[in-house]
Amino acid sequence: MRERHVAAPREAAWVVLLHLLGSSPDDLSVEPPWRHVRRLTIPGVEHGETTVTLRDDGPECHLAWCAGLAAEVDDTTADALLDQLAADGEELLGRVERGATA
Repeated sequence: MRERHVAAPREAAWVVLLHLLGSSPDDLSVEPPWRHVRRLTIPGVEHGETTVTLRDDGPECHLAWCAGLAAEVDDTTADALLDQLAADGEELLGRVERGATA
């Protein structure tokens, strides 16, 4: 899970998030303006998804990104996968923050 506070309204962050993610057949749930869930397709992972939620804090908002996985992989592979997903989540939140506050 990765989180960050954004000095922009939730609606502005939501617009940027949707622009960055685009539309995909892997979208499981899109609930404007607060939640986006997408299925992950990763070799060796039985079930995976990411969820981004946006909490309304008035003139600002809070972003939370989370990945959930069900996989049977060795510890080294799992660690590498989780590290990569965490980096991807950080990058997405950073891009949303930069876009929403520009």
